[in-house]
Amino acid sequence: MVKREQTQVNLLTRLDRIPLTKSVLGLITLLALVWLAEAFDIGIVGPVLSTLEKTWSLQNWQSGLLAVASTLGVVVGMIPAGWLADRIGRRQVVLWGILWFSVLTLLGAVSANYGMLLAVRVLAGIGEGAVLPMPYLFLSEFVNRGRRAVSVGYSNGILTAAYVVPSLASLWALHTFAPEVAWRVPFLLGGIPLLVLIPLYLWLPESPRFLLKRGAENKVEAMVCRLEAQAHLPHDTTLYDEQIAAALDELPPTSWMVAKSMLRAPYLVRSVLVVLQLTAALILFYIVQVFGPSLFLTRGFGTGSSILYAGMMMVTAGVGSIVQGYLSDRVGRKRVLIAYAALAAAGCILFAASSVPAWMVVAGFLASFFGLGIFPVSKLSSAEQYPTELRGRGVYLNEMMARTLSGIVTTYFIPFVLTASGSTVIFIGIAVVLVGFNLPYFLFARETAGMQMEQAGTQSVFPAKSAEFQASH
Repeated sequence: MVKREQTQVNLLTRLDRIPLTKSVLGLITLLALVWLAEAFDIGIVGPVLSTLEKTWSLQNWQSGLLAVASTLGVVVGMIPAGWLADRIGRRQVVLWGILWFSVLTLLGAVSANYGMLLAVRVLAGIGEGAVLPMPYLFLSEFVNRGRRAVSVGYSNGILTAAYVVPSLASLWALHTFAPEVAWRVPFLLGGIPLLVLIPLYLWLPESPRFLLKRGAENKVEAMVCRLEAQAHLPHDTTLYDEQIAAALDELPPTSWMVAKSMLRAPYLVRSVLVVLQLTAALILFYIVQVFGPSLFLTRGFGTGSSILYAGMMMVTAGVGSIVQGYLSDRVGRKRVLIAYAALAAAGCILFAASSVPAWMVVAGFLASFFGLGIFPVSKLSSAEQYPTELRGRGVYLNEMMARTLSGIVTTYFIPFVLTASGSTVIFIGIAVVLVGFNLPYFLFARETAGMQMEQAGTQSVFPAKSAEFQASH
């Protein structure tokens, strides 16, 4: 093996033993800021939709289009963003994406009519699509195998809980301003994420695995040495993990051949399984986030209570995300994922069958803690299916497909179903999808807990689990 390949294996081996140092915790904090900005922007429409429906006398098809507008942009934005993430780097995509959607969201505050607001939300979604999967990608490539899921769990917990912020902002605006002004205030506040760009520009590092693929061994060496110094680990240039070396040897020799491999086994099968389970999670998320207040209105809640209840579900989901990340590093991704899906489905069925407030609270807890808190494993498992050369495109393609099915197709038809059949049918349908779409992943997907990222992304269909994970199970 040539010297450069030996150096890369050594650096990856050393990187995989780094604990959660202050720099790694700082990275998690920075990525949490990314998600705070993203959450506020994505979560704006849901709380103000009921106000807009009355102020502008929107019909069902107009409400449906406005509800899916940013998701349409997200899907469009993900098409080039995955390719750019693999070409120019993860960091650049994050910075430009936040700048894009923050400026466009500000324009939403001065929208003169429905058409202008619809166009602004679609365009803002392009930036959202560029940014949304990136923290999962960063953490999967930076944090060691034993702490990947829990680090994603903490960051995703902040993201999920942050969806309460637009709800609170909307409540405040509704109680402070006339309805024709109140809906504009959250969009005006949507420019605040521009401030997040300052710490990100100053301190967000590039992914070490991306840098290695670009031949920047010196930068990665400096990064690894700094992390080792913080962890009081020796700078051992002789460390060499044979599993990492074997995984790197499996890659096709050219980038074009690597890209073509996504269209055949095993990556095509892995993508299908990931898209199914991710679609199920996102269907519940979009329905609660966009139509939660409207659904709760049909159950006797007031307007303010409906918005607050939907927001508190997101806070509960944040706790569920942290717990899921912790558990999945210890008992495996698949077991935790199917358990969360089953308990969330139980919550949806209970919500559909209940009219007693106390039982509705229990149902809301189950649906939010387990259903909306399912994303750490749901998203991380997507990043764990591919080698570094494919990871950006694979993650973005999976996200694009899942959001098309959930955030566009499903979300658009919810107002019609709600008018025709009521909320009971919707919640039962969510329960069926949660179990049915997660079951294939549980039965046929590989268990990636405890694997190095290079090993997880190998073309081998059933690579062995790490010795550490086997020993603990």
